[in-house]
Amino acid sequence: MSDADEARDYYQLLGIIRAANADQIRSAFHRFARVHHPDNFVGSPEESERHTELYQHGSEAYRVLCDPMKRKIYDEGLDQGVVRYAEDRAQEKRRTMRPPGGVALRSSKARVFFTRAHRAMQSQDWAQAKLNLQMALQNEPGNDELKAKLEEVLQQMKSR
Repeated sequence: MSDADEARDYYQLLGIIRAANADQIRSAFHRFARVHHPDNFVGSPEESERHTELYQHGSEAYRVLCDPMKRKIYDEGLDQGVVRYAEDRAQEKRRTMRPPGGVALRSSKARVFFTRAHRAMQSQDWAQAKLNLQMALQNEPGNDELKAKLEEVLQQMKSR
């Protein structure tokens, strides 16, 4: 792939504006694919190779721009002059979710059970809180914060 193709950001590559919605991105990628798909250049190995790389770059652009989280990370990097998406930047950005109660959770299932437990603790329904915390712990067995919350609930149950 030429340096000029490599230096273009995903929006330029697909020929869309930065505020494009998913339908506009999809349409732009289909137009791009009709022109640059490697199967269109079977007779010329050099052209086929160049368009294969260009098509892969366009496919990457499409995948990133259609995923809201990846697109947000890409746009932040683009503002800093980075024209390619890097998965390691996505890992840095991926944060744990903190539902009400302030416990860091990675699993969406654990988050649901912890949210229920938190509501039960607020209404002082300790048995329900205990049950939901145990379910949350089944989804995140190594979470020390969940274990500490369960201990708090057990202490409340003993003191009653």
